[in-house]
Amino acid sequence: MAADESVKDAGLQVTMSDLSPARKSVQVAVPAAEVTAEYEKALRRYSRGLKVPGFRQGKVPQHIIKQRYGREVEQETVEHVIEHALERIVKDEGLQPLRSPVLKEYQHRPNEPLTFTAELEVRPHVVPLGLRDIRVTIPEPAVTDRMVADALDSLRERAARFEPVEGRGAQAADHVLMDVAAAFDAGEGENFKRENLLVELGPGGPHPELTDPMTGALPGETRTFRVPYPADHPAEHFAGRSIEYTIAVREIKKKVVPEMDDEFARDLGSFNDLQELRARVVDDLTQRERRRLREDARREVIDQLLKLNPDVPAPDVMVDEEVDRRIDDLVRSMVMQGMDPRRAAVDWDDVREKQREPAAQSVRAMILLDAIAREEKISVEPERLDRALADEASRRKEPLEVFRAKLAKDGRLERLEEQLLREKILDFLLGAANT
Repeated sequence: MAADESVKDAGLQVTMSDLSPARKSVQVAVPAAEVTAEYEKALRRYSRGLKVPGFRQGKVPQHIIKQRYGREVEQETVEHVIEHALERIVKDEGLQPLRSPVLKEYQHRPNEPLTFTAELEVRPHVVPLGLRDIRVTIPEPAVTDRMVADALDSLRERAARFEPVEGRGAQAADHVLMDVAAAFDAGEGENFKRENLLVELGPGGPHPELTDPMTGALPGETRTFRVPYPADHPAEHFAGRSIEYTIAVREIKKKVVPEMDDEFARDLGSFNDLQELRARVVDDLTQRERRRLREDARREVIDQLLKLNPDVPAPDVMVDEEVDRRIDDLVRSMVMQGMDPRRAAVDWDDVREKQREPAAQSVRAMILLDAIAREEKISVEPERLDRALADEASRRKEPLEVFRAKLAKDGRLERLEEQLLREKILDFLLGAANT
């Protein structure tokens, strides 16, 4: 509907104007007969539920109801009439409200039309431009000898075994099985203990601050020492704090990496020799590179699409939701890393503010892609969603129906379906961009 356009539909007189691409004002007049009919319904609802001395329930005369509850009946009537009128307008005009309409004003007099004004924040209707101007080339995946060697070395590292060391103390490159007790200065942090922690000594290990103090330690030995952490330490709950460690050594182990030979290949699985293993590695790397290059191409499609459609609006409510989603993902990631987001030294207001512009770009891209889906009639087949769910459930080692119910409960099932739809749209655009 164009700005300031009037329509008469299903008895309603409606004038709609655009306050912005994502916000509309509607002025509505509901016929008096329709208001009266709703008023009579409200009276009957009150009559069925009222208990008035001297009358049986459901048999209270209407004049008594009007006398005692007239204001309440009228208010309920107005609310129902406005709610139903807005529902009809939204449906008839094909609008996609982003939140509940805001009633600005209304007028109601007996035997006259009910008039009201409301504002609606809606998903913008856009017509994507320049789809035929998108040009993206997906290069063939290139797997180098260095990539293959690194992948094979990674397999060797994962196949490494640990052998006990006897007759000497711990040294660099050893792996020490230890119990760790950490004590913060008063008020600086929460003390903790870790048992059976396997730590690699030396600068290549994950805890270099333990290297020098534990060098030379023997099984059964306990050492206590203090570690002052710098203010810029990457672990925020350690940064700028001093911790006293008490470490008891259980075992010292040496890491033994297998030789790169046919026996190593056979130990990994159904490979006859190292050549077969290398061929599988090359194939896996090629597939991974192909997926990476396709993802890069999809991002390039979005970048070009946004440049070709610079005026697509990003409604605040959608940007807020996208920022919230990003914050939720960050919090979930912190929890998985063992961090408490409530105690982390994070300026969440600053994080939220810095996320607004990238979130707005994501919203613009979503609006454009959804518009393309409508124009091209692109949708996600149920089978494709089922396959994606089955693959992810299998990867997580969870029963499919349990995994599906979990996603549905917290709203992630809908997000997965949206993700699959947008991937399909991008693949459609990629196909056109390469022709």
